[in-house]
Amino acid sequence: MFRGNSTSICLVSILSMLIIAPVTLKSSMAELPADSILEFNQEDGIHLMDFINVSGSSSVPLNSVEISLWNVTADGQYDLLNSSSSLLSVTPFETTLGTTNWLWNHQFNQEGESCTCLVRISLLEQTDLKSYGLTIYLGQSHHRPVLMFSSESYLTTQIMLTTEDVVLTYDVLLPPNLISLEEISNPEVLSSLSVCPAPFGICTDEYIPVTILHELIDGELTVTMESLSINLPDGLYLVDFYVQSMSLRESNTLTQYMAVDRNPPNVTFSSISELFEAEMITVDINVDDGYEGSVYSVTWTIIEPDGELRAVSSTEILGDNRLSFEADEQGVYQIFGLIRDLGGNILNVQHNVSVVNVEPQLDLRYDGYKISNNQTVMVKSSEEWCFSANQTTDTVNDIDSLQYNWFVDGKSLLSGRSYLLSSDIKSDDWKDITLTLTDDNGASTSITFSVEEQNSQDPNSFQSITIWTTILFLLIISTIVIIRKKVFSSQKSDFVRWSDTKSSDD
Repeated sequence: MFRGNSTSICLVSILSMLIIAPVTLKSSMAELPADSILEFNQEDGIHLMDFINVSGSSSVPLNSVEISLWNVTADGQYDLLNSSSSLLSVTPFETTLGTTNWLWNHQFNQEGESCTCLVRISLLEQTDLKSYGLTIYLGQSHHRPVLMFSSESYLTTQIMLTTEDVVLTYDVLLPPNLISLEEISNPEVLSSLSVCPAPFGICTDEYIPVTILHELIDGELTVTMESLSINLPDGLYLVDFYVQSMSLRESNTLTQYMAVDRNPPNVTFSSISELFEAEMITVDINVDDGYEGSVYSVTWTIIEPDGELRAVSSTEILGDNRLSFEADEQGVYQIFGLIRDLGGNILNVQHNVSVVNVEPQLDLRYDGYKISNNQTVMVKSSEEWCFSANQTTDTVNDIDSLQYNWFVDGKSLLSGRSYLLSSDIKSDDWKDITLTLTDDNGASTSITFSVEEQNSQDPNSFQSITIWTTILFLLIISTIVIIRKKVFSSQKSDFVRWSDTKSSDD
């Protein structure tokens, strides 16, 4: 008989928590500080009649507690039978370590009551309502087995089924041997385990039975799930597990999550294979583990072009599946992604990105004007001048490491400086200047140009030219005046003679 459906999961889970957590002392201890412990003197499964008398000790004060009695006879049942806001007695005592502990005691009068019951003590102050409990069989009927997580497996709420068999352990309380001689002679149990697909914590289909092996020894039930015999596809499941006594009395149901993950995920890279230096390399990993709700982790590593292996920084991880970083070196970046899924399957994938160097752009200027290769530049010999390459551009990662080398007529003059002054050249006889620019990847560019000097005019020479020009001008003026006088004089003499002739004729 397989029980449980999607509508009963919440009730089953609540019942399991309320029954299991209180009666598993070690699990409660794991949730509280080491010095915050409450213990029962009685053992789980004690058989009592009419009166319930429980006692124990505590290492925390018990001035704010609640003690209650619950009927948990039926699966899904959780009925309050009795409760009190204080214990019957609390007595402090000093331990051998000099600390103060407290002895406590309480009684419930439940005459005529028969049930599988739970005594629960809740600490109300500064403990987030942590609870401790004791399972008892009260009266002579309505008793059933109680199934609990063992102290070793209490924190293992998820079952992982891979290629190996899974072994689970539980604690089982059997009812008092007062009903059936069969139970006295053969304290065995029947076990039933069923699963339903639940990728998001809720069953999406009906429960199906799963064959398991079990062994009960001294109240500890060992359950073996054989991987080869469980034909379930990879996925997430809810597991319902309960036991029956030989008289078919059923225990409570424990609900757990189970992940079946036998196969490694399928992984593909999505990224560019080549780009320029100083650009961003972005890599996306697409992971398909074959089922909904799968969980996996990605661990990134990078081998840089110089062969150095490095981990990635938190700022370079943009998401679980995306890596982005700046390519600041020329060469091949090897990017590795190690994917581990829920079942521990590991897959290591690699993607290479080639980074191409960007050559520097040489910008050489004189007096604000850009100089081209093989150009002739005129400079004044009487003035200081400067050739500057300060406006040269390159990628951010290379600009500060550029090497400048100046040559005059093919001979090295100076290096390490982006400008050349006239005072740097000591020779009087030179013509060509070459600037070579090299980045840290060995890429270089150069400009060669000729320089011609313009001699400034001598003020004395200019003055001499001016004087001679003035003299020449005066001589020309004088010559013109003399010639004009001669011409005028000649014209006047001829006129007089003509007049005299005419007079004589008269």
